[in-house]
Amino acid sequence: MGIVERAVEMAQASEKPAPAGSAPEPLQAMPDGTSESLRPKVPEPVDRKSSPHGASLTARDLKPIVQLDLVRLRESGRLPPEESARKTEEEVRRIKWPLLNSIAKRNGATPVRNNVILVTSALAGEGKTFTSLNLALSIVRDRELRVILVDGDVARPGLTPALGLADRAGLNDVLENPELAISAVTYQTDVEGLLVVPAGKWHDRAPEFFAGSRMPQVIEDLIRRVGNGVVILDSPPLLATNEAQVATRYVGQVVLVVRANETEQRAVKDALALIDASASVTAVLNGATPSILGRYYGEYSYGSGYDDEAQVRRRGRTGGDD
Repeated sequence: MGIVERAVEMAQASEKPAPAGSAPEPLQAMPDGTSESLRPKVPEPVDRKSSPHGASLTARDLKPIVQLDLVRLRESGRLPPEESARKTEEEVRRIKWPLLNSIAKRNGATPVRNNVILVTSALAGEGKTFTSLNLALSIVRDRELRVILVDGDVARPGLTPALGLADRAGLNDVLENPELAISAVTYQTDVEGLLVVPAGKWHDRAPEFFAGSRMPQVIEDLIRRVGNGVVILDSPPLLATNEAQVATRYVGQVVLVVRANETEQRAVKDALALIDASASVTAVLNGATPSILGRYYGEYSYGSGYDDEAQVRRRGRTGGDD
């Protein structure tokens, strides 16, 4: 049984499923100036001290509104096949722990927005959305931390349609409309601690939205909303759009996914050059030959869109490799 199945079982054991045919509702807006028309019905007051995820209206007391369709997610390449779920879980842990160590200020890490992680790639089709979703599921399962997973690939969203949120307002709508709060487009899932923000409606001014003054405000709102948890931004490829390069200004850590034997070295170097120098970079080699650790699990191979053996390299804030 993999990360997702165990997390879903825990959520189902603690909450009753939503009635059939009930319409999804946005999470209760935070007291941040959101207009009343955007606010859903106010729930009962939350006991902040008793919440395992800290003081926030996004805790597990609210009804889950996004059901993770495991079959659909596997078919779309966002989750590994059932037979490979255990192995993938171990590989994602190898990516996760250094990121969480930086958030916890271990190993001399500089705690500048380290709890905001951008996952990207040089080019399309390298496995960044797969990495984003599985990293988020791993964090909420193993560390009991809340995660807000944001689909920042507003031009070609992969996470949003996979979660059945293609018709919902999201990040791009919030950037376009100053009256719309990020809390109004943040949806809770049936996996405890996991919240998602869809990409929203495409706009030809998306690069300007990302570079404008609204974007850092939205990031700050997400940081406040997640509390002691983690914000994961599934970004567009660095060499395909302008949005990804701009977004690296607002995060503390960048995960660069590279597909082995496909991505040219020059493309990787060009992508690294576009990342803001203030961000710490973790490079994940996807589809690599199994390492010594992998030999304990035997040979395996995923189809298009899946992460095979993940090998991790990190770049410190000075820009060098260690």
